[in-house]
Amino acid sequence: HFHDCFVNGCDGSILLDDTSSFTGEKNARPNKNSARGFDVIDKIKSAVEEVCPGVVSCADILAIAARDSVHILGGPSWNVKLGRRDSRTASQSAANNGIPPPTSNVNQLISRFNSLGLSPKDLVALSG
Repeated sequence: HFHDCFVNGCDGSILLDDTSSFTGEKNARPNKNSARGFDVIDKIKSAVEEVCPGVVSCADILAIAARDSVHILGGPSWNVKLGRRDSRTASQSAANNGIPPPTSNVNQLISRFNSLGLSPKDLVALSG
């Protein structure tokens, strides 16, 4: 989930495919072989749209899925504030610069998370 949130906020921009006007975040260096499951979010969004079209954002679905995944695997649960708006654009460059690279050591990761007000415990929880 932080792969989305570290780039212009928790707006679902990581879910967007490349278009003629932008190169998306899916294939950014930090996301390669890391961020996946996009089809799961697409299926959830389709099911939700059948029941309440235009109400629930992909960004909210992603936030809820992240919370539920952590909880199902024995981690904590938390209230997810809803009402995010989906981004209409994405930036591979911003993802390359905003998300810690997979080559980061633990001190670099802690420092990056701290710069965003997140603790080492948050780092572990969000990293899975």
